[in-house]
Amino acid sequence: MTTHPTLSQLQTYAHNFQTNINTSVSNLTLRDYIRLIIILGAYCLLRPYLLQLAARFQAADHDRDLDEDEMSSAAAIHPNSLRGQVSVPDDSSDENEEGEEGKGRGNGTGVEWGKKARRRQRGLIRGILEAEEKLKREEEEADSDKEIEEFLMK
Repeated sequence: MTTHPTLSQLQTYAHNFQTNINTSVSNLTLRDYIRLIIILGAYCLLRPYLLQLAARFQAADHDRDLDEDEMSSAAAIHPNSLRGQVSVPDDSSDENEEGEEGKGRGNGTGVEWGKKARRRQRGLIRGILEAEEKLKREEEEADSDKEIEEFLMK
């Protein structure tokens, strides 16, 4: 029965690793052992200080303000800045959509693909925003009613 080529390759790697480790450890002199101990000890002693130094540099880099050159190289709009901010496009007829970013768009041939879907989406977003505003107003009114009741009960 033949062995799988990958298995035989792994066995060769394991044998070579074991042989190399055995020969390198058996050929170490006293000077090599001392050198190895000094290197490992220095690493163990200096590692915490190096980590603290790196943490300080990282915190300083994180806290500093970005200048205009760095801001322009970063994304124009960061996704985190959009959270909680929903704006609904105007409900103008889509004939004149070239206003703000129209330079990149060409003039259509009369077929307006997706016009109804865009209007439907705007309506859904407006409905959601209005429902949210209504809920906030009701909560504020309930809170103000509770405050008035507290003053009347005293």
